[in-house]
Amino acid sequence: MQVKDKEMGSQGTLWNKYLIWLIMIQTFTALAYYGYVPLIPFMESEFSLSNTQVGWMTSSVFLGASIIAIPSGLITDKFGTKKSLFAFCFFLATVTALFYLTTSFVYILTLLFLLGCGYGGITPGTNKGIMEHFELSNRGTAMGLKQTGVSLGSILGTLALPLIATYIGWRSSLLVLSLLLFILCTFHFKILEESNIEYRKTGLIKGLLEVVKNKNMLKIIIIIVFFIWVQLSVMTYLVLYLLDTTNKTTVYALLCLALLQLGGAVGRSIWGAISDRYFSRKRGGILGIIGIVSGILLLIFTMITDNMFFPIIAGVSFLLGVTTQGWNGIFVLLVSEVVRKEQIGLASGVGLASVYIGAVIGTPISGWIIDRTGNYEVMWLICSFFMFLIGILIFWMKLDGNTKNLTI
Repeated sequence: MQVKDKEMGSQGTLWNKYLIWLIMIQTFTALAYYGYVPLIPFMESEFSLSNTQVGWMTSSVFLGASIIAIPSGLITDKFGTKKSLFAFCFFLATVTALFYLTTSFVYILTLLFLLGCGYGGITPGTNKGIMEHFELSNRGTAMGLKQTGVSLGSILGTLALPLIATYIGWRSSLLVLSLLLFILCTFHFKILEESNIEYRKTGLIKGLLEVVKNKNMLKIIIIIVFFIWVQLSVMTYLVLYLLDTTNKTTVYALLCLALLQLGGAVGRSIWGAISDRYFSRKRGGILGIIGIVSGILLLIFTMITDNMFFPIIAGVSFLLGVTTQGWNGIFVLLVSEVVRKEQIGLASGVGLASVYIGAVIGTPISGWIIDRTGNYEVMWLICSFFMFLIGILIFWMKLDGNTKNLTI
């Protein structure tokens, strides 16, 4: 691969201005993207929603993200990280502000779809930024740290948005969030530096065919469909499950959701570092471990009762976060490492578009199972079975890319 590159001092340093800004972008955009989750009880009460309808909320978000994923990858490759991230952040801020005018559930679904379209361009941009500015030796750690922004945003949303919504309403809480995003956009061009890398040009059709024919990409996509189905089912139904099963107050249930997201932040930061230091950057083995442990924890989750000691419930919620919510950094790293660097944006888009199938279809299926059976335990058992099985199967697959193509 012929690539011209000026020496970038940031590659040899882990903590620098570039990484910190990418984490901030990932955090505040994720806060907007997942902000509706802790507000579900407010919406459920106002619009009398069923579990299936709640599932469709998550589907709307990820349908939007899946549709924009490939175009956003192309936009990132063509215009670069700096311009593409600004455009999608600004769009997210605008859509989030429009929630203030919500009058119906259909309107909510429409805005959630547009919210997904806005967030769908963030991951390809931030992924490309990490791959361009960090060496192979610390790239897994940097990607994991960047991905903690997703969980940090979710945690901030869980802790702050319901509190704000209690005093000024859930619509106004999202309006406050939109103002934060507009502030982020204001300072974007003054802080983020554009990469000096110039890539060899590749035709769109040729590049797309190369990505979709990549055997490692296809294996990763099939596996992650199940991972993201379970991830979003846990995130969407955890609060409702605890309220239904334990008779705890909403405060306790939201605390467990915050612990789940905190665990996700920890998982995203440590799995990449572990793969760098102890697995010789073999990301596939880490993914297999995550799947097996997730299956075991979900089985334990079905045993929660009303008289169970709360710290145990909180501990399981945290560990579920480390596993079911913490694998994303490994996924985006795998996708970025099995293709050439000029195809990272496109590959990220293809990968995200494909795996969102698990979100669009999986969460409503989980809600349907709950509605049909009248309890949550059957749904958790099904998720547990698939995660454990996929985790074992991963060890028979060779998912990792060829590292000789990973340096510029």
